[in-house]
Amino acid sequence: MCPRAGCRPARRKAPVTHSVRLLTREDAAGVHALHARCFPPDEAWSAWSFRDTLALPTTIGLATEAGERLSGMILAQNTPPDADILTMCVDPDYRRAGLATDLLNGLVRLLGPYGVNRLCLDVAADNGAATAFYESSGFLADGRRRNYYERSDGTQVDAVLMSRSIAGQANESEA
Repeated sequence: MCPRAGCRPARRKAPVTHSVRLLTREDAAGVHALHARCFPPDEAWSAWSFRDTLALPTTIGLATEAGERLSGMILAQNTPPDADILTMCVDPDYRRAGLATDLLNGLVRLLGPYGVNRLCLDVAADNGAATAFYESSGFLADGRRRNYYERSDGTQVDAVLMSRSIAGQANESEA
C-alpha cells in the first residue's frame, strides 16, 4: 500500500541467480562497462586499464554474473603477506543482495594458497556505504591519506586506509 494518494507500489524484482567466476583480460570491456555504471565518469577505469591490470600475474579478479551481464566485480593485487583490493563494485540494479559479500568471501578463499595474511584497501572518506560495508566485513581503519582523491569539481577527499586479517581463514583455493 502506498503512503500517499496517487503513488504506485514499487515492483519487486524477481530473484536473480548470480554465479561467481574468475575474471580474465578478455573481460576488460565488460568490467569497464560495469565500473562505468557504478562510478562517476572521472573515477571509472578505462577498458585498457582493466585489460592491463587483469594481465598481471599478481592480479586476482572475480565477477558475479546475472545471465550474460556482469553484476559485480572485485580486483585485488596479491603481494604476500598482503593483498590490496584495487576496486570493487556492484551494479546499482543488484545492490543489497549479498553480491559484495560473495565477492569478498570468494577473494579470501582464493588468497589462501598464496600465504596472504592481511587484506588492505583504501576508500574515499565520503563513501559511507562502502565504509559501512567494509567495517561490517571486519575491516578496521588504519590511517588516512589526506586529500588523496580529487573530484571532478576540484574538491579533494581523504582516503581511509583499512585492513582485515585473513590469516587462517583461507585454507583452500576454489579456483
